[in-house]
Amino acid sequence: MIHEAAFDFLARPPRSAKPRKQGLSVVSDKAKSLAQARDIIETVGDIIDHIKLPDHVGLMWRYPAELIRSKNELYAKAGIDTLPGGIPYEVAAVQGKVPQYMERIAQLGFRGVEVSEDSIDMGRKNRMASIKCALANGLTVYTEVGKKFPDQPLDAEEAIETATRDLEAGVYLVVVEKSDVALVIKEGKDTLHRLMRGVSPQHLIIECGPGEDRFRIARWLFAEFGPDVNVENIDVEDAFVIEAMRHGLHRQVDYDYFHAYKGMSLPAVHDTPGATNNVLPSSPR
Repeated sequence: MIHEAAFDFLARPPRSAKPRKQGLSVVSDKAKSLAQARDIIETVGDIIDHIKLPDHVGLMWRYPAELIRSKNELYAKAGIDTLPGGIPYEVAAVQGKVPQYMERIAQLGFRGVEVSEDSIDMGRKNRMASIKCALANGLTVYTEVGKKFPDQPLDAEEAIETATRDLEAGVYLVVVEKSDVALVIKEGKDTLHRLMRGVSPQHLIIECGPGEDRFRIARWLFAEFGPDVNVENIDVEDAFVIEAMRHGLHRQVDYDYFHAYKGMSLPAVHDTPGATNNVLPSSPR
């Protein structure tokens, strides 16, 4: 979405433009109508890189195919690729219907698909076969490391090995499951730092939601890895908050945009209409 900003005379902190490789925001469309999807595009479409449709039961058994196609087409025209959540894939996997699933995902107009095993254990062979099947159907593939209900902390070296293997097989992004992220933060582990060092950050995307701790997790991620870390599972209603946090202009990050200006002499304010200041403090970012 290209438009003239209302306050284009104000310098904006550095932020890569779409399509971008880092600083990605993947937002969740949770059972939104077509009318609501249009509203999403109008209000926050410019800050959304991809949209995930995580209403698993709705996608599999409630929504007519034409509704899903129409929504995917609507987002695609706005330059936003879509993917379903990973649970429908896992349902297809346990039922032995992965090829049919990948074919249908492509037919419905999804550009991407998630190959996850956060609720099941696929094994390396089936994981690789699923990735190849998705790619053969022209889909952009997301895989995942971690479990929804981890019984032990995420192993950094194992995650690096899995992510590297997936990426070499043609995967676009490797997702880090939110439950593991929350556990890492709670226990003060350096697992994510090691993962970021072992795999290029542009190939990783970290789940910060859902849940009441979503902003706390996002704040931690931005503080540790910078505003261009890729984040996922953002509620539509929170998209503008995450974008503001990236800019350091939200209460959730203590408005840290202004920290660089502390102690500085600010430009004089002119009371003449149209007057401009000759000297401006440089942007802190």
